[in-house]
Amino acid sequence: MAAPQTLAPALASRSILLGLLRRVVSFPVFLGALLFGGACMAAHFRFVDPDTWWHIKVGEQILRTHHWPVADPYSFTVSGAHWIAYEWLGEVVLALAARFGEFTGLAVLQFLWAGTLMLLLWYYVSLWCENIKAAFLACAMVLPITAAFFTLRPQVMGYIFLLITLIALERFRRGKTKSLWWLAGLFLVWVNTHGTFSFGLVVMGIYWLAGLVEFSRGGLTAQRWTLAQRRHLLLVVLLCVVVLPLTPYGAQLAAYPFEMALLQPLNVANIMEWQPMSFDLLYGKVILVALLAFFVTQVVYRLSYRLEVLALMLMTAFSACAHIRFILFFLFIFTPILGQILARWTPRYQPEKNQPALNLTIMLLLLAGGAYYFRDSSRPAAAMTETYPVKAVEYLRGHPVSVPMFNSYGWGGYLIRTRGPAHKVFIDGRADIYEYAGVLTDYMHISWLESDAFFLLRKYGIGACLVETKSPLSTVLAVLPDWRRVYADDVAVLYLRKGTSPDPTPTK
Repeated sequence: MAAPQTLAPALASRSILLGLLRRVVSFPVFLGALLFGGACMAAHFRFVDPDTWWHIKVGEQILRTHHWPVADPYSFTVSGAHWIAYEWLGEVVLALAARFGEFTGLAVLQFLWAGTLMLLLWYYVSLWCENIKAAFLACAMVLPITAAFFTLRPQVMGYIFLLITLIALERFRRGKTKSLWWLAGLFLVWVNTHGTFSFGLVVMGIYWLAGLVEFSRGGLTAQRWTLAQRRHLLLVVLLCVVVLPLTPYGAQLAAYPFEMALLQPLNVANIMEWQPMSFDLLYGKVILVALLAFFVTQVVYRLSYRLEVLALMLMTAFSACAHIRFILFFLFIFTPILGQILARWTPRYQPEKNQPALNLTIMLLLLAGGAYYFRDSSRPAAAMTETYPVKAVEYLRGHPVSVPMFNSYGWGGYLIRTRGPAHKVFIDGRADIYEYAGVLTDYMHISWLESDAFFLLRKYGIGACLVETKSPLSTVLAVLPDWRRVYADDVAVLYLRKGTSPDPTPTK
């Protein structure tokens, strides 16, 4: 028999291992796995995004040349015009993901972004309501709307950073004094990734200002920061501001959100994500119902709010109604409030009722589902052929067109990514540079068949047009004698001006 002194370490190690296994298959981990899996399933339906492709191309260019672009290299309409990669770090991340299996690598990155965002939101809501089950229900309820933002674009990283900032501020408010010091490092990465860093500054400013007063009136309360807390938060804010010019382009990245708001009216007025919330669409109706239900709940239960929470709620609700793009920011503030309401009827987590075998079984099924999804490497790219001119680009490779080609706005990024540097585009998702040069206005006139549409085609020397099969421009070009259709499928149609070389045999 082994001596007691040799059995004790073995028993201790076994106890530690069993405790670790219990945590791995615990109910909170199970809920997190469900949220992560749900986010991945939702992200699958958002794999294609028009801006993804030019973002990848910019990241690839930076990795290949080790230089940051300062002039447009991708279009013939604004070629050589001043342009900088405002989201260069996020674009490098996308390019690195594309190196690992192209579509599979991108799908993995998208799932990681979506799952991380939902897990952070769950943790943030749990801080508010102190009930992981109520927090899970709240996150599950908003997941269908949140999923609309699970795109392969650097802005998703920006929203992840925004959630981290909200979590740090909430922890600081609860007495975790070390929660803020590393935010300066986060902002250094953030300003090089996406312009949503400006929201982070706004949130920190609201928290600081709300802590300058103390009162309680009806359902609204404000708690004054201590002098040490005010100084601490103000110092962190100043540090976050100080690091903003530390980019390859100096302070230009920090100034871009203001440039977007003040100098790009055409972009903001016409691009879909900048449009006001439409209640004709499903998510508009859902947000309206949520706001009305929130109002009724407020009347029935007489909820109370901290001053900074009310300020953020009003600001984000206005932002979401003014611009679809900001719905996710609104959900970051609304979901914790929803969690607090649900916590009134949701029992707290009781560790003694944990079912590790059931939890492990379901988590293994989720893992098997993910493995099955990635078993076929072509699966993530299946939706591409329904959205982008995949077959048309294959045709162009066999029948190259050397003349300037007009293309649909949403396809510009894809053409940049797939056709190569020798074939430049008319327009793509970088709306800012095209608006400054007047090309965005001309594109709209051509697409909407304004009176000067064909004059503009001649102005740019357009000899080919690659547009949607059912677009108005396609319908008109089909009956004009000086244009001929050389390729068509269910997604895209290619027209060449007669006399353009090469002039291949028309396809049916």
